[in-house]
Amino acid sequence: MEILISLLFGIMIGSAIAYHIAQKARRESEKRIRLMREEHQQALKKARDRSIDGSRAVIKGKLAEQFAPILPGFQYLPSDARFIGDPIDYIIFNGYTETKDNGGNDLEIVILDVKTGQASLSRTQQAIAKAIREGRVRFEVFRPEIQDDRSFQPALPERRPALPEQKSPFRAYAAWTRAEDEHLIRRYQQGASIPELVHEFQRKPGGVRSRLKKLGLLH
Repeated sequence: MEILISLLFGIMIGSAIAYHIAQKARRESEKRIRLMREEHQQALKKARDRSIDGSRAVIKGKLAEQFAPILPGFQYLPSDARFIGDPIDYIIFNGYTETKDNGGNDLEIVILDVKTGQASLSRTQQAIAKAIREGRVRFEVFRPEIQDDRSFQPALPERRPALPEQKSPFRAYAAWTRAEDEHLIRRYQQGASIPELVHEFQRKPGGVRSRLKKLGLLH
């Protein structure tokens, strides 16, 4: 009896220890899952904040590019600025308004790009700046040769010859008569080909084949 009681007591102690270990493992697993969820939420929030900050920076940059001539610190007359956008933002014809209004002849050409924050020049913009520094800039006039409207004859596409009209056999849609059926059976049994029957009966190939099938001669 004492052995049985000891055995039962041992089983109870073992079960309690196993239950305690399982509960501890479950709590630790739930804690890890909770921490992982929190880290995931924080990572999502940081990524969302970075995306929003990036979008705001882009929007601010675009606005600064478009409205640069009317923003504080712009050194030129807005009427002298011409927005291009790519590969640089503005060409400034410094003195253009004065020249136009008062007949002056003192102009300065300024290539200007708008940058906000820590933005730097692109490789293409750096190449443009280098070309200007080295004096590889010139003014040209292009005079295209345009023919007089009266003598200008646009090239028209070559007209292709019209294809001959395909005429249907004159009995293509006529009902088959009993005499035609008998003659068709006789000619087919004599070995006449479909093209020969088409020519002889003035029917379409499909019509001849269909009639032969209906008469049980063609499968």
